[in-house]
Amino acid sequence: MKVHHYVNPHRHSNSYVLELAEGIVVLVDLGDFNTKPFLDWMQKNGKRLSHVILTHEHADHCCGVDALGAQVPFQLICSARCEANMRNSRQNFSFYLEEIPTFEIDYKNVLIVQHQEVLTIGGYEFYFTETPGHSPGSMCVRVGDYLFTGDTILNGVKSPLSFPHSNREAYQLSVQNIKEILTIGMTICPGHDSSFEFEGFEELAV
Repeated sequence: MKVHHYVNPHRHSNSYVLELAEGIVVLVDLGDFNTKPFLDWMQKNGKRLSHVILTHEHADHCCGVDALGAQVPFQLICSARCEANMRNSRQNFSFYLEEIPTFEIDYKNVLIVQHQEVLTIGGYEFYFTETPGHSPGSMCVRVGDYLFTGDTILNGVKSPLSFPHSNREAYQLSVQNIKEILTIGMTICPGHDSSFEFEGFEELAV
């Protein structure tokens, strides 16, 4: 598996491109990066976008879903709370932002995953762990030696827990769940900033 990433203009969030077997591509989070080079690359190399996975419902991680869905089909994967909140401009917080237009995701082809559910996509097993705290719909996704954490685990800074729907107690429980899936040497791919190798929980800002 090859992992590439785009930095979105809005709040510099990350969108990750997972290049799997048989030409299958999966996107983790979808902000407002220019998707034309991405679509051109897929067409030129015979790639097919099968899924877009959302780590959570905040605008900087999902504002590009409808625009990309109008150009190419895919199945959207997220938690149940993320699915509900992404369709509400006050819950995805776009209602309160001046930098991007207010939106409510309308995309219909959605697969809701449960806590600790496993899906096989392109020959790889995707392990989903619900991690509410930063937001109600947050989840982490493990694929091989990669863990995509959204804003639950960040690089060198603590997860923001000051949003109206953040929950500190839920976050602490989520950290305990993450401890069960992280192993030394795994690459953590956060929702902002650069990826980094996991060396131990004492190194994380949680």
